[in-house]
Amino acid sequence: MIEYIDRRTGKAEVEVIEGKEMLRWAYETNSGRLFMNLIGKNKGLSLLYGAFCKSFLTKGKIKPFIKRMNIDMSEALLENPEEYASFNDFFTRHLKPDSRMIHIDPKSVVSPADGRILVYQSIEKDRLIQVKGKSSPLSSILNNHELSEYFSGGSAAVIRLAPSDYHRFHFPVNGIPQKAQLINGDYYSVNPCALKTVEHIYCRNKRMTTLIDTFEMDKMAMVEVGATMVGSIVQTYYPGAPASKGAEKGYFQLGGSTVILLFRSGSIKWHSDLIENTNNGYETLVKMGEAVAGAIT
Repeated sequence: MIEYIDRRTGKAEVEVIEGKEMLRWAYETNSGRLFMNLIGKNKGLSLLYGAFCKSFLTKGKIKPFIKRMNIDMSEALLENPEEYASFNDFFTRHLKPDSRMIHIDPKSVVSPADGRILVYQSIEKDRLIQVKGKSSPLSSILNNHELSEYFSGGSAAVIRLAPSDYHRFHFPVNGIPQKAQLINGDYYSVNPCALKTVEHIYCRNKRMTTLIDTFEMDKMAMVEVGATMVGSIVQTYYPGAPASKGAEKGYFQLGGSTVILLFRSGSIKWHSDLIENTNNGYETLVKMGEAVAGAIT
């Protein structure tokens, strides 16, 4: 059972996990772990399944998924499931412009995605916490010694997107983004049951890192991490062009995924409710555009 705090109500909720039994087999049994290490983590399987889910043959999966995951289709630009050409078309759906409010204070940091967030005011000893008891070296996540030195001791957030979430990601601040740097890797799940059993997932999975020269604070980094059955990470922004907070940066195709935010020490302060929930071992459900931190002036 995975519990998180719904920020809107302040109450603990139990997450509905897509493919729960398969995940438990893959990461909690010897045969499942063997399969994941030999086949499941590899790019080929995820790309093959991703290609299948772009087919019109998968349209029949959409309505049952919406019902099972209790997805609010009134937020979607296309509310009728029949309007989507495939499951992947639905998975990467656009929302109506007014379905997410972007916090306008120029000194605020907003959530770049719908998802479950953990925040860390200080990254200790070059390590980003994966889950309680496990961590990943920041230098390995970024695959860049100079950048890891720059952000070491700084602040971080990890936003986990479940399969039922809106899967487009957006800019958390106003700034000028550089070109995204691809780091090839594996395709392990980012569900907590996998995070608890597989070491250094954020270092091992495929990911893309973008440096952003912010207008209100020091340079920050945004890292998109792929996962099992994620066909690709697609960037839709223009490197070098000014980007507004809340503007679309890209999207994940299929599966659960993760976005990591990194800030230099002393540049931002996470909101107290997020810090408290993280310290108590809970992720907090947030929506894209919600303020999650503020610049330290």
